[in-house]
Amino acid sequence: MASRKPLLVAVLTALVAVAAAAVFPGTPEAEPAAPPASEVFHPVVREAAAKTGDYAAEYTVYRPADLDRGRARLPVVVFGNGACRHTSNDELLTLETLLAAHGFVVVAVGGFDQPALTENGTPVPKVITDAITWAERENRRPGSALRDRLDPRRIGVTGHSCGGLEALVAGADPRVKSVLSLDSGFFADGTLGYGRENLRNLHTPTLFVDGGPADVAYPNSGANYDLVTVPAVRATNPAAGHTGFVYGQRDGNPDPSVREEAVGVFVNWFDFTLNGTRTARDYFLGASCGLCATAGWTVTSKNF
Repeated sequence: MASRKPLLVAVLTALVAVAAAAVFPGTPEAEPAAPPASEVFHPVVREAAAKTGDYAAEYTVYRPADLDRGRARLPVVVFGNGACRHTSNDELLTLETLLAAHGFVVVAVGGFDQPALTENGTPVPKVITDAITWAERENRRPGSALRDRLDPRRIGVTGHSCGGLEALVAGADPRVKSVLSLDSGFFADGTLGYGRENLRNLHTPTLFVDGGPADVAYPNSGANYDLVTVPAVRATNPAAGHTGFVYGQRDGNPDPSVREEAVGVFVNWFDFTLNGTRTARDYFLGASCGLCATAGWTVTSKNF
């Protein structure tokens, strides 16, 4: 692969107590004896994605540095940018790094060396599905550090704001096993070219995360959650607004803890829906769910 930059990231606050793994119906079986992702923490490598085809965007990969530690094959999460930025990658660097530190391979939309915040785009869901194709090819490519290290049965998609809309459209792809919409959702009038009829195409568990009434996506997040027929969770923290989870701001003031809480949501959601981990499931479901007990958060669920 092209140039790489190791990142040794700081340890997060402990998230969830250890418990036995369990399998959510419809997800691949978890590997025996794998600890909850919230209790795993790796040094992370950030690197340019190998040029293996003509894709709708360039990609940046975040992965555990030591691929011999932990699961034999790692789940993959594709991450789309706010404002549908398809060139730069830096905006979500912290969230993507910390998700990878917990044992996921993150394929992020945007080039490795491109400057941050250079464009505002329109939704192109193919940037998400092409990233899945890249991961499948990289898992087979001779000479790839990721050869036979990725699990194509465990693919999640997510994105912030306009990137979340791209992820929701891409969620129709049969290769996708989990969807997370961050501060996003389809507009009732089809603004940006995709209407709420696309929600009928979802076929896997879907999580809607938003920052409450101050989040411009709050109405869409709630309406989309109400309309979906798949198993779904909605998690709201009104202190975050539209960008607090990304930049670490609580009520408009710098506070990295709200971003750490968002990392916990990401890690547990994909550990639950991709790995089938019981403690991660309990983080979202039930009257005593872990996130329900976290100050400031409201959690609802349906169809599980």
